[in-house]
Amino acid sequence: MDNTVGSLRQLADDPVTTEVKNRNGIKSLSHYTPTSLSKEIRNIPEYITGYVDGEGCFTVTFNQKTKALLGWELKPSFSVSQNEDRRQVLDIIREYFGCGYIRRDYADKTVKFEVRDHNDLMTKIIPHFERFPLLSSKQKDFELFKKICKMVDLKLHLKREEFIKIIQLAYQMNSSGKRRRTQEEIINSLR
Repeated sequence: MDNTVGSLRQLADDPVTTEVKNRNGIKSLSHYTPTSLSKEIRNIPEYITGYVDGEGCFTVTFNQKTKALLGWELKPSFSVSQNEDRRQVLDIIREYFGCGYIRRDYADKTVKFEVRDHNDLMTKIIPHFERFPLLSSKQKDFELFKKICKMVDLKLHLKREEFIKIIQLAYQMNSSGKRRRTQEEIINSLR
């Protein structure tokens, strides 16, 4: 039996066998670099939107900060999660947008492509999803996310009343997600 396993390994590593597999359309992501894989995908923008529809997230987090004007800071964030063995897709997405970073998430044992920079969100992420809209209920999350980012762009988050509106909008997003604090806790502790 060991000879069979050894023979199969040799067969799998054999370049001729790999060529036959490729001609028959059987390809593994592990054979690609981000650039070569992106060349294989004909409509990268649509592909990315579809991928985000399944694996992406638009979110706004709130962190208590004593130095912040209202005692809280908000962080809009766009992310896409994937298992380590499919990291190449995240590399393609990062390469396409030309921003963000990829990090390990030890909580759920995935890797994440993430964009938090406000300018990148406004000039790269939001315009992409305006041009190539999502098809699932995630489109609603995107619309709320976009509205919040535009409010931040106009510095409205520095006014207590507008910050409360942002909190209320953010808590309408990702209804299945978990939050550490209720919106009432945040609102009641604003300066």
